[in-house]
Amino acid sequence: MNNNVLVITGMHRSGTSLITQWLHKCGLHLGEQFLGAGIGNTDGHFEDLDFVTAHQQILLALFDSGDGTIDTPICDISAAQQQSLHTLVQKKQQAQTQWGWKDPRTCLFLRTYREFLPNAKYLVILRDYRSVVSSLVSRHHKKTDLKYAAKGGIRQFIWKYFKRDLRKKKLLQAYSEAYLKTWILYNKEIHQHLLLQPEGTYLVVDQTRLSATNQEIFDHLTKEWQLDLNYHDFAKVYKEKLLSEVWDVAAYVKDKSLLAEAEALQAKLLLHSLLK
Repeated sequence: MNNNVLVITGMHRSGTSLITQWLHKCGLHLGEQFLGAGIGNTDGHFEDLDFVTAHQQILLALFDSGDGTIDTPICDISAAQQQSLHTLVQKKQQAQTQWGWKDPRTCLFLRTYREFLPNAKYLVILRDYRSVVSSLVSRHHKKTDLKYAAKGGIRQFIWKYFKRDLRKKKLLQAYSEAYLKTWILYNKEIHQHLLLQPEGTYLVVDQTRLSATNQEIFDHLTKEWQLDLNYHDFAKVYKEKLLSEVWDVAAYVKDKSLLAEAEALQAKLLLHSLLK
């Protein structure tokens, strides 16, 4: 079946939920059931639960964790795991002639989807590594914020004025380098994938340019890729206040070569962007 398939890719906390919410409102079928809201995604993640579950099950079997915050590539998956993804894709193909999905973990399985969906188009959202790592660390911090807000009184006062900044520093020390390694892995997988994709089958968008280029994105999807969509005002889904503060994560990365690697990788991916 010659379906029109759009795969929305990008590292966790890169703006993929925002763009997917917008495309859902533009009329693109992106799943029957979505992952719900959470800390940092109060409007929901807009992740197709079928793909999320399939990816998590494989990651749990390989890494004992399904969230995908890993730093080593998936070199090979079993025949049974391959079949589970192939069956899922076939199910979606049979149900819709125009469809897509979003789950950041997709980045870890691009080699598999390249085989199963040779005619798919890829919308890549790229967000600066400092912002992504800050956002991931900030989620841990917000959980503690919510815990003390629920307690109220003197405990909340002590947290806010005496413990909060110390907790932030400890979280940055604990997670900055690990999350940077995950950012590098995801974006390496994306970059390698694009190098193997024919020209015209992918679109890379800088997350900071989504507001300025959403009409161009829409035009590309509808005119170049022939997706049947109706434009929805992007300003109605974009909420700048939800963006996390960018912290000085570089100061907490011990291996400074990782920073140079992230900078170089970011520059390479931006070279693929058609929207300046």
